[in-house]
Amino acid sequence: MKRTAPIAALLALAALAACGGGGSGNPTPVVTPTPVPTPAATPTPQATLPAGMVCDPTPPPLYGINTKVHNDTGGRKTIDSRPVVINMNNFCERAGFASTAKFCYTRTEGDSQAEACDYLAMGRSAETGRWGPTWSWNDKPCTATGGEDGCANHPDNQFLVNTRGPGNYEACAAADIPLSQDPDRPGSRCGRCRIEAGQSGCQ
Repeated sequence: MKRTAPIAALLALAALAACGGGGSGNPTPVVTPTPVPTPAATPTPQATLPAGMVCDPTPPPLYGINTKVHNDTGGRKTIDSRPVVINMNNFCERAGFASTAKFCYTRTEGDSQAEACDYLAMGRSAETGRWGPTWSWNDKPCTATGGEDGCANHPDNQFLVNTRGPGNYEACAAADIPLSQDPDRPGSRCGRCRIEAGQSGCQ
């Protein structure tokens, strides 16, 4: 009869250990909840705008660059460029364009943020360091002077280029500007304006 109490005590300790009260039992595994992916945000170009300039919302990846003849005096022309971006996260609607647009400019004509947003969408010229595209003529830098055929960077605006003679004039965004990865609308870093003798616009 004297062994009854010790045996009962041992059984009680065993039961307690089985319930996790002892330090020798296996710990209950901790289940970490699977993180829920969040929608991709509109990419923000890695650039700091000049003081006082604002672009909100910032432009999504570049779709391409539109070029057109801005001024024509015969043999000499000025070509203008403007970035076009993919419509991501309803950017085009937020920027003032139709919600069904697949791509659009960074802002509507006359918008107070248009210049700043074009800066972010295009980046800085690798040739001049100014905001705007890097221009070339027949794959050569824009260094024409005097009566030479070719192009010369506009003195006041990198989005414009002064040209002389026929050829392929090209405006290219900076290398660090993200391009559209949409398989149906892949981005292009450059826009081309082909000038032919006797023609006034881009061909």
